[in-house]
Amino acid sequence: MELLFWSLTAFLAALGLVELIRLGIFWLWKPVKPCQAAVVIVPEGGEDCEQLVRGAMARIRWMDWDSCKLLCLNQRGDPQVDAVCRILERRYPQLRLCKQEDLVYHIEEETNIQ
Repeated sequence: MELLFWSLTAFLAALGLVELIRLGIFWLWKPVKPCQAAVVIVPEGGEDCEQLVRGAMARIRWMDWDSCKLLCLNQRGDPQVDAVCRILERRYPQLRLCKQEDLVYHIEEETNIQ
């Protein structure tokens, strides 16, 4: 029982150390002025759309990119992808649904490229 306790303690300490290193590295490499970026995901269908959106938002938060936008490209025009993205847009204000023809315009609009 004591071995299990110390193993769990060592594991959690290692996870905490990794998180501290991550925070330190991202703090050192953080840009002086905020930059604009857009992450594009392309779900195959409605089944994996929610998982991709939530995973991408977790990555954006983990990287501490507050001004980053998430673009969900509905390549096939799937109505399930549209429905899932419309629901998730309420929870994640950074999320935008776009079509392939308009992708360049959405990236330009979101990142303010001149």
